[in-house]
Order: sequence, then C-alpha cells, then structure tokens
Amino acid sequence: MAEIYAVHFGVLNLGELPSEVSEIGDDWETTLKAKRAKIFTNLSRVVPDESAYNSVIVERSNEGYGQFISESHPSYDKIMLKRKIKMPARASDYITNRNAAFEEGGDFEAGVTESKGAFTTNVKVILRIVGDKDKVYGAIPKLSFALDGKKALLESILNDTYDHLITSTELKTFFVKKQYKTSVVSLINEALAYVVYAVDAGFDDSWIQSNIADKYNPLIAAMINANTVNSELDPATSSIIIEKDSTTGRWGVKLVEATP
Repeated sequence: MAEIYAVHFGVLNLGELPSEVSEIGDDWETTLKAKRAKIFTNLSRVVPDESAYNSVIVERSNEGYGQFISESHPSYDKIMLKRKIKMPARASDYITNRNAAFEEGGDFEAGVTESKGAFTTNVKVILRIVGDKDKVYGAIPKLSFALDGKKALLESILNDTYDHLITSTELKTFFVKKQYKTSVVSLINEALAYVVYAVDAGFDDSWIQSNIADKYNPLIAAMINANTVNSELDPATSSIIIEKDSTTGRWGVKLVEATP
C-alpha cells in the first residue's frame, strides 16, 4: 500500500456561514405568502365542493388505507365502516375551514410565519455541510471534487480552519462510474446532517461515533470495492469515512486514496 492522498473535510460552524444566511427565512416567508392565492386556487380546482371532497379525498383515502391495513386485519370491517361514515360528514367543515385558512391573515399565513424558524434552522444545517459556493465551500462539494480527481481545484478551496490536508502526493478519480460517486456522496450528506444536528443538540463525540459514524461507515465501506473503485487504487486501503479530525477538532468526512 502507498497512500497518495488523504484529507479530512470538516463541517462548518454556524458562525462561519455568510451573514446573508439570516435573510433566507424572511425571503422564504415572503415568497410563500405571495403564493397564497395561487395555492388556494389550485386546491379549489381539485376540490371545488363537497361532492369533489368525497370522490377525491374520502374515496381515495379509504382505498389507500384499506390496502395499508389489508382485509386480513381482524378489525378491518369495523375500521373501514367508521371511516366511511365519519369522513363524508366532514366535507362541509373541510371546505369552510380551507377557505378561511387561505384568507389574507388566515391560518396559512400564520403557519408560514410559525414555520420560518424551523425552515431557517434546516437550511443552516444544509449550508454547514454544502456551504455557499459563492462565499464558502462545505465538506460535500469538496469531497465531490476530490472523488473526481480535481486536485488543483480542490486544494484552491481548502481552508486550514476546517479542513486537514494530510497527504497530497497525487489525487486520482476514485470511482469508475458517476453513479457510484453519487450514491456515496448522498449517503455522506445524510450522515453529516445527522452529525450537525447531534452536535447542536449537545450530544458528545462518543455518542455521535456510536450512533452515527459507526452506523454509516459500514454502509459507505460496502460501496468501496474492486468493482466500483478506479483500478489504479487499492479498494482495500482506500477509504471514505465519517470521523472527527484531531487537528481541526471538527466532525466531517475523511478521504484516503492508496495504490496497490
């Protein structure tokens, strides 16, 4: 084995995001509220009256729920009878409440405002993993460049604060097909999102290692083998793992390329 490249990409801290991120929630709220009338029009077109409610919502809902529990359920007949009796009786309430909710200042707009905080939090978690390419790159796009063998481009956007370049002899394309890379990057993106949520929730490193890294690393490793990896690399010693880097003190993803 000869290690030719090794690098750890760390997730960003909240304070390292561009200041413009604070505007995202307000923009989302304004945009969604501006579409209130259009959303209501579309809903009204699909379910314009009580008759449509019964055919579009009640009948389809009962059919789907019936398939979900199946006729083998011991209380199937009783459950379905209850739904068939009660749901049509709610048609008038549905129409009335929906119309009221989409009035200006109604429950729709109130719900959008109430959800703005959660929406903004989720966006910030995503940005701490992917970054904003106009201002800062996150771990995921850096990993993508690395897996494509784009050494010069990758190293031009590394940051010593949250990235740790360990070995930089040569960087090769990691996977033989784009679909393999896509699957791995998607899995790592998912894992790092959980890591960020866990860090923010106050879970310690041991918990994150046991409950996230140790669960995802075997899944990632299963995608790295002689059939998926560039033949110039050794699939047994080349790796991609979720771990915390001791130099930067950051959780993130470590890539190692090694030749046979």
